[in-house]
Amino acid sequence: MATIKLKKWAGRKLRYYKDKFIFKLKRYSIAVLTSDKSDVSIALSYSFGTLIALLPTPGFSTAIGIGFITVFKQLNKMAVLLSMMVWNAITIIPVYWLSYKIGSQISNSLPDVEVQNETIRQILLFFKQFALGNLALTIPISIGSYFLALLLLRIARKMRLRSTRIKNQATG
Repeated sequence: MATIKLKKWAGRKLRYYKDKFIFKLKRYSIAVLTSDKSDVSIALSYSFGTLIALLPTPGFSTAIGIGFITVFKQLNKMAVLLSMMVWNAITIIPVYWLSYKIGSQISNSLPDVEVQNETIRQILLFFKQFALGNLALTIPISIGSYFLALLLLRIARKMRLRSTRIKNQATG
């Protein structure tokens, strides 16, 4: 009996958070698409948010993004927050895994750090592999997100312009 109640409660909570996530995603997307800033500015802001979200600062990336938003006023706030929502904990796990795999391939050619303690040596080796792989993966993903955001913004603005023309022709 308790198991059934727990399953129902978990199902309700999961639906609640899924609906909340989708609502925020739609709200940020609409705010970005209706922004009066240029497509290049919005795409750069989205790419910058992607860069911050993919760097190995789990849990702090949103705070770092908000800090950059307050310092650099020319960043589009909604585009940065939208990228933070896209690169959430679920989507970042494969990126971190791939970062470690790529970093282990890259760091084979680099010399190891000489430390007396084996545990510290293993931690430094893991960090070196992960950091190198993360940089090698984060930079191309951020550049690709710039071009993808630019393309999607131009398509969305053309569609909106076309729909307003059709509405104006129908009324006029």
